[in-house]
Amino acid sequence: MATVGLKNLHYAKLTKDDTTGVTYETPARLGGAISLRVDPQNNKTTLYADDAPFATAQSISEINVDIELADLDPSVMAILLGHTIDSVTGEVTSKAGDMAPYVGIAGEAEKHNGAKRFFKLLKGRFSEGEENLQTKGDSPEYTTPKLTGSFVMREYDGQWRRIVDSDSSLGADLIANWYASMEPTT
Repeated sequence: MATVGLKNLHYAKLTKDDTTGVTYETPARLGGAISLRVDPQNNKTTLYADDAPFATAQSISEINVDIELADLDPSVMAILLGHTIDSVTGEVTSKAGDMAPYVGIAGEAEKHNGAKRFFKLLKGRFSEGEENLQTKGDSPEYTTPKLTGSFVMREYDGQWRRIVDSDSSLGADLIANWYASMEPTT
């Protein structure tokens, strides 16, 4: 189904993911969504027998995610990238050994028929994106923050993404609370 637009990006820090369950902190909004690219890396192989293809197998390794935002508040950047925030000055300090936490991402896009597609990417870590600053010239240009992430399957249930459409007869209750929690509904 064709989609247009992207809005309401949220993130939630993953605090537990093991065989007994999964928990996240309360989701919070990311600043103005410009673009989101999700690129699952598929590995495929074919077994040949009796001089012909006999069986195929495939798996997904990592899922590459790129996000471009209109703004990335320094405190949110610190949370997503594992940086330190000075509690007095609000200054963000980045160190070589900083470890980004696992997070989930949620958002929505409009479908070509006017309905909405809601999505969640469930477990990933972001790293520093490219930053370009430039002086104003005859025609000023905006530069925008970018995040690059690698997402994986959750240990708890093997899931990496959840999607529901607003024109589905089954998803109304799920959609009503879409941004309240990243945790499974079942």
